[in-house]
Amino acid sequence: MLPFATGALVSPREKLRAALEVVVARGPAEGDVSIGAFLRRRVGDAVVDRLAGPLIGGVYGAGIDELSLLALVPRLREAEQRHGSLVRAGLAARRHATSPSAGVTLVTPLHGMGAVVDALVARLAGADVRLRTRAARLDGEGAAYVLTLDDGSRIVADAVVLAAPAPEAARLLEDVSPRASDALRTFTYRGTAAVSLGDDARQLARPARGHGFVVPDGALAMAACTWTAEKWPGRAPDGALLVRATVRDDAVLAQGDDALIARAHADTAGAMGIAGAPVMARVARWMAAMPRYTVGHLGRLAAAEAGLAGHERIVLAGAAYRGSGVPDCMAQGVAAAERVLSVAREVAA
Repeated sequence: MLPFATGALVSPREKLRAALEVVVARGPAEGDVSIGAFLRRRVGDAVVDRLAGPLIGGVYGAGIDELSLLALVPRLREAEQRHGSLVRAGLAARRHATSPSAGVTLVTPLHGMGAVVDALVARLAGADVRLRTRAARLDGEGAAYVLTLDDGSRIVADAVVLAAPAPEAARLLEDVSPRASDALRTFTYRGTAAVSLGDDARQLARPARGHGFVVPDGALAMAACTWTAEKWPGRAPDGALLVRATVRDDAVLAQGDDALIARAHADTAGAMGIAGAPVMARVARWMAAMPRYTVGHLGRLAAAEAGLAGHERIVLAGAAYRGSGVPDCMAQGVAAAERVLSVAREVAA
């Protein structure tokens, strides 16, 4: 609490409003609301706009006033209902902690996330893996499912895991389960781009401390900035600064790479005091690739899964459903595998 109390992020009056959180009455115990609406009621607009909004919205790729409380941070409501205050809940959690918090919270493979894919490929030796091949159609035939690929080949399976984005899963389920397909079409996505800029560290007015920063909506073209080499060792040569700007604004994303690089450089140079032009620049785009967990997400997911009644051998898994982070997707993958193995055992019996 001390950095918040002594910092200049919000005014003294806004800090007083946030301090009143301990006396704000509990809200409804049922029904989904946006994270923004929940937090604005408890701590006021300033803390949400300048702190919670950039942090939470930056992680989940949407405005905090449209993100679902129940789908993403249900523990906030649980804390409010149990303790009557988020501050009191935090103090209680600290008192009852049985071990010190971990010193390292961010980890990645030494050679990048591609190493995870390489390891999975090695473990799949003997499996039938089709690369650069699109699933064109899914049909049910008797007790089996038939997947037709875009090269004309067909795969007959006892069970199917649909780990594609929701719109692709909806397309494949059009004939097998129209209800599930219609529900999946209500899931929305947004695009994002990562603009990587390389600079000589001597171009920086002051040393970079920490891992980067997040940006309130509309303040800059970018939503966040990561100092990649500070966050992950070995990502840049000694004496170099590697900056990654995350851009999610649709109007900015519609521009070409040169314009995107210019906007990202202007933002990072202005915020960090970088002199001169970057020595390298690279843009990676993922259009309509980030699922948006907006209010009512769990209801839409329940409708999709209810639409698969009678098709228990079709399993949904992936970033669109129960968490978009890598650990969330890994957990969904394990659960899907266990479900498929259970089906296989039933078929064998």
